[in-house]
Amino acid sequence: MKHVANLKDFSAEEINAILAKAKEIKANPEDFYNALHRKTLAMLFQKTSTRTRVSFEAAMTELGGHAIYIDWTTSNFVLSGIEHETEYLSRNVACIMARLMSHSDLQKIISASQVPVINGCDDLFHPCQALTDVLTMSEHFEGKLSDAHLVYVGVQNNVSNSLVTICHKLDIQLTLATPDQDDNGQSQDADTQAIIQGNSKVTHTSDPKAAVQDADFVYTDTWIDMQYFNSPDHAAENKAKLKKMAPYQINAELLQGVHCKIMHDMPIHDGFEISAEMTQDERAIIYPQAENRMHAQKGLLWWLFNS
Repeated sequence: MKHVANLKDFSAEEINAILAKAKEIKANPEDFYNALHRKTLAMLFQKTSTRTRVSFEAAMTELGGHAIYIDWTTSNFVLSGIEHETEYLSRNVACIMARLMSHSDLQKIISASQVPVINGCDDLFHPCQALTDVLTMSEHFEGKLSDAHLVYVGVQNNVSNSLVTICHKLDIQLTLATPDQDDNGQSQDADTQAIIQGNSKVTHTSDPKAAVQDADFVYTDTWIDMQYFNSPDHAAENKAKLKKMAPYQINAELLQGVHCKIMHDMPIHDGFEISAEMTQDERAIIYPQAENRMHAQKGLLWWLFNS
């Protein structure tokens, strides 16, 4: 039984197999209408979501299965031990997808589950997004992805951790253009840092202008964790972070003369990590990227049940 806590335990061959299946299903969806017939996916949410919920639920429906939405705050996960509720839940479904605040909670779920568990996002990793991103890049790059240059601009977080892992596995050039020591510890991962230090194709710079000059793809993510973006308790901290991050905004000045594709995993905060005009720029592939969440997850779900 394979869990998807992150992509560290996946080989390049396994990742490519998932992506190949995603492309096949996307091109010929009618051939897979009963691929997960009578399979049920439990979708457990501690965090808010648009894309994760919609894409997984639509994916299960279009593959002939069913998805159950479970709000953590209105379930007995808030009243009982995580392991107890997980073992019960896993005896009723074929797979669990969990979108959580803490990776430690995900590990508890994995330890108790009788079925595969998919990390739908936590504070350390976002493996489903990384699969989506590489799928999207493969559709918008002529040639081998090992020749592509992805530049991630912003803050090091769960998304950049997963990008580091997948680019390391697939030999894709990745530059992280982020402030020095910008991580407050919540998203710090030793394996990720070791890759940055030891892989010549995965590098770090604090100079976004220099980093994007030869980029094929320029990617950004929200600077502030979504659960804190509108929180009054984090107002002062957020204000300081926004000031610090201003030079890392994706805008017309930064990308002037750069022939790249613009990516963002959403939700978008106009005027913060990206200017409003860049979301509609002819180079932007943000919405095709978001659409690919469903297609990538179809490939992942099929692979988990058929590998």
